[in-house]
Amino acid sequence: MNNYTKISEKYIEEIDAKFTTYMHNKTKARVATIECDDDNKVFSIAFRTPPIDNTGLTHILEHSVLCGSKKYPIKDPFVELLKSSLNTFLNAMTYADKTVYPVASKNLKDFKNLMDVYLDAVFHPNIYNHKEIFEQEGWHYHLENIDDEITYNGVVYNEMKGAFSDPEETLARIIKKTLFPDTAYGYESGGEPKHIPDLTYESFLNFHSKYYSATNSYIYIYGDCDMEERLEYLDKEYLSKMDYVEFDTSLKEQLPFKLPKYKTDYYSSDDGKTFLSYNLALPHNLDTKQLIAFDILISNLFTVTGAQIKEAIIKSGIGDDVDVTFDTEMYQPILGIVVMGAKESDEERLIELIDDEISKIIKKGFDKNGILSIINHEEFIAREKPFSPRAPKGLMIELDSLASWLYDDNNSYGKLETIKYYKELKEDLNNNYFEKLAQKYIISNKHKCYVKLNPIKDYDLKEKEEVSKKLSNYKKKLTDDELNNLILETKNLSIYQSTDDSKEDLAKLPKLTIDDIDKLPEKYELEVIEDKYKILYSDYHTNDISYIKYYFDLSNINVNDYNYLNLYTSLLLKLNTTKHTYYELNEMVRNNLGTLSFGLVNYKDSNNNVCIKLNMSGSVLDEKMNCFYDLLNEVIYNTNFDDKNRIYEVISELRSNIENAVSGRGSIIALTRAQSTYDYQAYLSDLSGGIGYIDFIRYVYDNFDKIKDELINKMKNYHKLFAKNNFMAGYTGKALNDFKKYTNTFYCGLYSISEYEKMEFVPKYQNEAISTPFNVNFVARSGKFSDKYNGYFGVLQTLLSMDYLWDRIRVHGGAYGASIRISPDSNIAYASYRDPNIDSTNLAYDNIVEFIEGLELNDDDLLKYKIGTIGNNQVVLHNKDKAEFARTMYIKNITYEDRKKLREEMLNASVDDVKKLSCCFKEALNPSSICVIGAKDKLKDSKIDYDVKRNL
Repeated sequence: MNNYTKISEKYIEEIDAKFTTYMHNKTKARVATIECDDDNKVFSIAFRTPPIDNTGLTHILEHSVLCGSKKYPIKDPFVELLKSSLNTFLNAMTYADKTVYPVASKNLKDFKNLMDVYLDAVFHPNIYNHKEIFEQEGWHYHLENIDDEITYNGVVYNEMKGAFSDPEETLARIIKKTLFPDTAYGYESGGEPKHIPDLTYESFLNFHSKYYSATNSYIYIYGDCDMEERLEYLDKEYLSKMDYVEFDTSLKEQLPFKLPKYKTDYYSSDDGKTFLSYNLALPHNLDTKQLIAFDILISNLFTVTGAQIKEAIIKSGIGDDVDVTFDTEMYQPILGIVVMGAKESDEERLIELIDDEISKIIKKGFDKNGILSIINHEEFIAREKPFSPRAPKGLMIELDSLASWLYDDNNSYGKLETIKYYKELKEDLNNNYFEKLAQKYIISNKHKCYVKLNPIKDYDLKEKEEVSKKLSNYKKKLTDDELNNLILETKNLSIYQSTDDSKEDLAKLPKLTIDDIDKLPEKYELEVIEDKYKILYSDYHTNDISYIKYYFDLSNINVNDYNYLNLYTSLLLKLNTTKHTYYELNEMVRNNLGTLSFGLVNYKDSNNNVCIKLNMSGSVLDEKMNCFYDLLNEVIYNTNFDDKNRIYEVISELRSNIENAVSGRGSIIALTRAQSTYDYQAYLSDLSGGIGYIDFIRYVYDNFDKIKDELINKMKNYHKLFAKNNFMAGYTGKALNDFKKYTNTFYCGLYSISEYEKMEFVPKYQNEAISTPFNVNFVARSGKFSDKYNGYFGVLQTLLSMDYLWDRIRVHGGAYGASIRISPDSNIAYASYRDPNIDSTNLAYDNIVEFIEGLELNDDDLLKYKIGTIGNNQVVLHNKDKAEFARTMYIKNITYEDRKKLREEMLNASVDDVKKLSCCFKEALNPSSICVIGAKDKLKDSKIDYDVKRNL
């Protein structure tokens, strides 16, 4: 430990951990250890990387450094680790001013392996030895024959083409560029597609050599490991071999504007409306309390149900919906208010409305109860500390720490201690604190910009034509020798991508053995209490919070009711009740509960029977459990469905939200759509969250005047579905007796029996092309096999995902990603994400059978896929999520013995067992359904025989 200087040490009660910061003596690297009893250990190294242009340099580097290193010279150790480790998190992220490389594992040996691979990757990447990495992950000219057109290709290039197809992402980029014209935030860290090809290999290497120094790093080690041993390893293997680098990466503040700025830009849409936005930048020196207060202020004005300014905007007719973001993970935070579905001519009207309404509120004073309810709700979340498998607790702590430490060496945990501020803010309600905050940082703030994004038909085609013209002119300037050299470079890149790593290099990657694997899956607590109804009870420690869930079985619901019932759950809590306005109702929820929500969910059990549940979920402090039942009963039985104008407003918001979500969820939506043609469960999922849902909401919105009476009658009668004969309860916490008491009362108020008519589902395979203004595609295909699912499929899924699809569709094809899902109900589904291709991707799906039949694997190769499969199935859950998982397994009729058997099959799979599954893939490919959501020109050129062609 003599190689480090301890800077600070503190036990932080809110995260139940000792947080210690060090400065490495030689390199001045910043290091933090977070010691706690969490066995899901997290390591992360981050660098401050403010972009210097719009070429996406920082983003391309994030991808590229994980493509081999000095100690591990294979082409893709990142993928090898996904195949063969027990990681619970493995990724890298590019932000507006930093790049973060986190890994996590519950297995100590695996954790150490991951840590070493990542450290060698960021400090000693193979990018200096193989230009092909830059060309593959970033961009390159693609030319196979001298008469072909030259094109651009590259993973990041195609990813950002997809991102820039999303008008909301485009708008966010323009807002930053307008607010920060003189700082790094004015550049797009992800890269603008038209500027990515301006990045040279030399600039790429130069940026890494300067910014990826130990001096510029922020290193975190979290969990229950030996911190002294880890710090000694870090110094011995890496930091001691590096030098201090004098290089300024600090971020500067944008000088505030004297007057707000206006900006107009465009996006591609055949029938879209204008996006209007009101945006402002805050100074960099706001403290944690002010940031929390400002976030509460924004929630009160714009985001909570019934928020005054949002309501005023909707009622004014300026737009269909309002989306608000408050980005505090920047040197200067940004408030962005975006109005969707607007008219260009309403820009000044919107600005005046926001300023006038906020000024009126400041003069009158904020509604103290409204602010207090948000403070209480935020405090509840701060105490609960939720996390998810996609965002482990240790990673969330690191990112919260970086949000202050990146900008202030003396503030490494300022955003980890927040609960004390909620008490102060409650006291500040009486001294005009929030009024002063709104006046100073919103009304009197001139550092604003008003950006509008207008739709233009086929605007994307114009951009494509510009790129095509640029490449055509470039080709005309090349000599035959230069063209032949470009063909050779394209061929060499393909050869590099296709060449297997040597056995010697692969052997250098640290490996786990079969003895490192837990042979048994994790057990989750569940007790089934039989009474008048079932209670699924999980006795987990929950910090005096009760997690309540009620299930109503609606498995025989008719499809027409399914659509409307899904809408019904979206309307609850957004309409007035007989006692309260919807604003008051949600204020009461925030004041007294953690959450209250309603939703329609479908499951498929172990016998492939589809069951549908209408769920009511909530979280509440044990001492306030009575409030949960008061509010639940008020919402279920007393919601007023006669307010037609309010219902129409909610439907308008839903329509806007679901249409704008497609570009980010395109692969999931396309996959569900393809499978929905022949699979009942997928059909229901499409109706509740996919293309079928979009179609339904549009239908209701467009025909509201004609169908509103029928709609309202349906809504009024749906509470009759909540009956004793279809009721089941779930509870997690320590106040079981109180839960039983209140649930018995709730149960007695239910109808005796609920009746409904089952729909008939007729399977029909079909191919569907859905045209969009996107510049990339989402290509999905799905089919079914007749054999019973077993653990061998899990191993093969890992192999196909991390080898075949990754290589064919991402590496060679340039797509951002590709996936395969083999489900226990004997469905096989493929999907690509932000893909420049359609037909070649579909051909890759066709050729999977041949690949499986030709597999050549030895036992060591197979073992790594087994380990990776176990790792993929090993998730780290919050206690409330453990209980949720246990209940879901019960509903699906999947026992612990079933899960145990599946793991045994995974571990015992032989090469022959895996190869024999090729017949199932052959069956699932013929017949199969295809759904492509993508670019108009690409769909026009596609050779797939589509049964249905339509616009989104």
